[in-house]
Amino acid sequence: MNSLPQDKFQKGKFIGEEEGNRISEVVIYSDCAYIKRQARTLAQQGLNQFLLEVKAFGVDVDSTQASVYGDGEILSVQYREIPVKEAPQEEVRELVSKKEGLERQRKLLQNEKDVQDKQVRFLDSVVAFAETEMPKKIKTQFPESESLKTMLAFLGENFQTLADKTLAVKRQIEDLDKEITVVEKKLKKFWRSKPAMRKVIEVLFESPKKQEINIEASYVAINALWTPVYRVDVPQDLSRVKLNMFARIQQNTGENWNAVKLALSNAVPLKGTLLPTIESWYVDLPARDDLMVGASADSLAATPARRRVSQPSIAEPVEAAAEMEILEDVELSYEAEFRQAEQKELPLAFEYELPQPVNIDYADGDTLLPLFSKEMKGEFYNYAVPKIDPLTYLVCCISADSELLAGRLNVHFGGRFIGGTALPEKKAGEELLVNLGAERGLKVRREKLTDKLTETFFGKVDRSSVARELEFSTKIENLKDEPVRIHLFDSIPVSKTDRIQIKGVEVKPEPTQKNHQELDGVMLWDIQVKPRAVLDVRVKFFVKHPKDNLPSGL
Repeated sequence: MNSLPQDKFQKGKFIGEEEGNRISEVVIYSDCAYIKRQARTLAQQGLNQFLLEVKAFGVDVDSTQASVYGDGEILSVQYREIPVKEAPQEEVRELVSKKEGLERQRKLLQNEKDVQDKQVRFLDSVVAFAETEMPKKIKTQFPESESLKTMLAFLGENFQTLADKTLAVKRQIEDLDKEITVVEKKLKKFWRSKPAMRKVIEVLFESPKKQEINIEASYVAINALWTPVYRVDVPQDLSRVKLNMFARIQQNTGENWNAVKLALSNAVPLKGTLLPTIESWYVDLPARDDLMVGASADSLAATPARRRVSQPSIAEPVEAAAEMEILEDVELSYEAEFRQAEQKELPLAFEYELPQPVNIDYADGDTLLPLFSKEMKGEFYNYAVPKIDPLTYLVCCISADSELLAGRLNVHFGGRFIGGTALPEKKAGEELLVNLGAERGLKVRREKLTDKLTETFFGKVDRSSVARELEFSTKIENLKDEPVRIHLFDSIPVSKTDRIQIKGVEVKPEPTQKNHQELDGVMLWDIQVKPRAVLDVRVKFFVKHPKDNLPSGL
């Protein structure tokens, strides 16, 4: 600055919202927001200093940049904070003013209470004096009975009056304390107990002439995020599946977004992230005392690593939803559709751009905006895991046709909300199971039929081991007058050591899939049960294990 000719330097020009400085575009990420501001102003000939006001509570200093549209050159762009007496945000100023007013009222009431406490102490001292043993000379001057009665009435009346006043003041102070607490919580949401600062983006611009210019500045503000919220609608006749996606937006940036162009991005902004590096991979044998008791190094090396894949997540329904009454069909107008957001594929992510200008104030709390709505193909069947849960559930299996972000999934069946769950991120083609509620027209019972010891294990006698025969029966009873499709899941034990053997597995009927989803021993039956029929699924196997070491999990 000192090297620039002072005769060419124009006095700094502050550009606030009153001077046309407004937010035009916002892109919300998972934990911040990219803000773009625009302003039109007059540049004088020579060096101009423009200060574009920014009201965000927190700004990533390194993210600030600016462009000037006009003849001339930009000399510098930087973010600055200028101490001020009051916060720039009107809502914060109002809260601070309200808190100061409440604290003044409290102080006045506290002073009034202190005076009343002194008056009570004075009356207490009079009573204490009357109760003390007085010298003979003073006793002769003690009031007559009439005067004493008058004094006692005076004391009683004043004690009662002061007690009432003190109680009323205490209640007023308590009410004020509650109001102050509410205001402090609101302030804490917006304010970070630091000195009030006026934040600006400073642009130094050399103009060859007096002219109108446009300034466009951008920065990243903290305290903003969005998360997906999904709604699945299934009618009672199971004729279709409708998926709606919403964006739940939380913005406490300190700035109001009025009529802005809004986009939502799933990109992850880099914050000092380093690229991963690879190092040498060394293999060694463990020390002898690190080996498990009863196992050799060879047996450990031979033990296969078993992959565990979790079952698909299912939305837990509200229990009462399974027995809800079905409303009779009534003639209604066509349902209004959600306005669709435009999805843009970017090199590293994708964005949803809202088709209309959006208003979001930072003091408004959560905002829910629709992104898209579409019909999807779904398979309906009953889902049962009787080993874990005696109930069966009507589910809808949807195949995702595009990547679904992790978020909240709310389920509506027959026009009513029945429950929800957290949806993990789904890729294209991956299955999504939606739980529509417990199915009362099916009964599934699993019971142990056989659990007995045998003398031999496939013709061999081993005195140090125990052989057991186990058999389980799962009965599926269809109480409906129509066939029912069911996915039944069960499992057989899988040994993790050669000291426990599982043999002689018999399954009737044969499962549709063995080792379902690469889970060892997990079986799936995809079967149809006829109307008013009972289907019996049998699982039988033999287990051999050491006599002095009962296996866990059986």
